[in-house]
Amino acid sequence: MRASASSAVTVVNAFATGVGSAIGIKLWTRAEVKLKGDGIKGEIRVREEQVRDLRLVKAVADVFREKTGEDFGIKFSIESEIPIAMGLKSSSAAANALSKALADALGLDMSEMEVVKAGVEAAKRAGVTLTGAFDDACASYFGSLWVTDNLGMRVLHSSKVELLPVVLLLPGKTLLTESLSGRDFSPIRPYVEEAIRLALEGEWRKAAFINGLVYSTYLGHPIEPFRIALERGAVVGLSGKGPAVFAVTDEPEELAEEWGQFGEVLITELR
Repeated sequence: MRASASSAVTVVNAFATGVGSAIGIKLWTRAEVKLKGDGIKGEIRVREEQVRDLRLVKAVADVFREKTGEDFGIKFSIESEIPIAMGLKSSSAAANALSKALADALGLDMSEMEVVKAGVEAAKRAGVTLTGAFDDACASYFGSLWVTDNLGMRVLHSSKVELLPVVLLLPGKTLLTESLSGRDFSPIRPYVEEAIRLALEGEWRKAAFINGLVYSTYLGHPIEPFRIALERGAVVGLSGKGPAVFAVTDEPEELAEEWGQFGEVLITELR
């Protein structure tokens, strides 16, 4: 069975409060799963490069083994165009695509939200998320804007968004989510709570900017790309824990050219 899920960008990062918000974008991860006797075998390729970390695949299989009570094996393949360790929800997309493909292969009668929650549980077990990233998972699976209580696994708000161009800046460094385990985010909590308030009121553009500046400053990411995007009238933010920065703009090519001095640049659109 085959399934796909997309990348997303952050409106509000949940590290400080447990409440997060994200919007889907059109970069994709595709998974194919076949049931077989036992064991887990397969290949993960991200942007043409092979990835050998199978923690998430094994965790997804374990979640569904528990659901079914069956000790099945799988043969899988994952192809992704989402850069990893950049804050662009590569883990959520892989968990979603794998969970959907495996649920279909097993013939399970699961709602789409149940599939998403299974993927979130697997991501927690694999150690690739700090909060559960329920907001990221919803944005990756369904598209659109989501605000969620990640600790309580509750949807607080969801709405469609205009399919506007998005520019992604990918600096040369990467930052694994698990490397931030134990970090104290309480000093920025009051500012992030204000971003959450704005997101819940539909002011996701303002929320993304406030969130991006606060987390970029606290985590030590450069903010010069923010200034350049603002000068062009773009909506700009930090995606996840970074270092990826995104901008929603009507002039993607012009901004992409200016951002090229900081790293690799991709252009896509909101989903």
